[in-house]
Amino acid sequence: MARDGALVDLDETVTEGDYESDYYKQMHRIEKKREQVDAHKALENYVPMLAAIGSMVITAMLLYKGLKHVDLQLTQMNNLLITLMVAASVWMALKILARTLKGGSLERSTFLLFSWMQVFTASGFAFSHGSNDIANAIGPFAAVLDVLHSGEINPEAPVPSVAMLAFGIALIAGLWFIGKDVIATVGTHLTKMHPASGFSAELSAAAVVMVASSLGIPVSSTHILVGAVLGIGLVNKAANWDLMKPIAAAWVITVPAAAVLASLVFVILRSLF
Repeated sequence: MARDGALVDLDETVTEGDYESDYYKQMHRIEKKREQVDAHKALENYVPMLAAIGSMVITAMLLYKGLKHVDLQLTQMNNLLITLMVAASVWMALKILARTLKGGSLERSTFLLFSWMQVFTASGFAFSHGSNDIANAIGPFAAVLDVLHSGEINPEAPVPSVAMLAFGIALIAGLWFIGKDVIATVGTHLTKMHPASGFSAELSAAAVVMVASSLGIPVSSTHILVGAVLGIGLVNKAANWDLMKPIAAAWVITVPAAAVLASLVFVILRSLF
């Protein structure tokens, strides 16, 4: 009992097996259950709020960036009401789900809730990726087509539907054949990820990309997501800096390298034609 009493004042590394007496083992189990109850209460109160905020960001993406081209004739008040209704519905659904999971394992409950939430944040990030990265590629292509068609440089160029379809297929094909290595690097090699951290990284990256898209700023979704994942690694003090060094070097090298290569190709084509 005396030896067990001395262990009580130690840090959280003490486990139930470290105690010798049944009394202190039982007290250790009671203390762990109390911590579980407090954590479940936090899970029930804060996770639905995070889900509601995430739903507002994703809904705003669809309303202000995607569906604005469908001519639904929605006013700013309509968009605001729809966003708030979606957020309230998501908050209520997650609140009920968190309560049903209250009696189970905290680790399993957290994993389950954030796994479902991450499905929607991943979809939101994919939507933001298409709104910016593909636009970066198809913009010069559409400008070249417009010059070939009209013979002059115009401030705006129409984007043919066939070109949009072709670039969408190219995006999917690139992810399918050679994207798995990038996915593995960002998802597992840069830092240890779990559904809660993945939710945070995807939601923040999607929000940044959509703000940039709304302002007409061409950015790289991959670079932004790597920055978000690195932020998770910094908080957890588990960032893989050995891997981050070549990634950062690639960011610096690719821009001037692409500029030099494009200049050379342009000079060659102009001399030939």
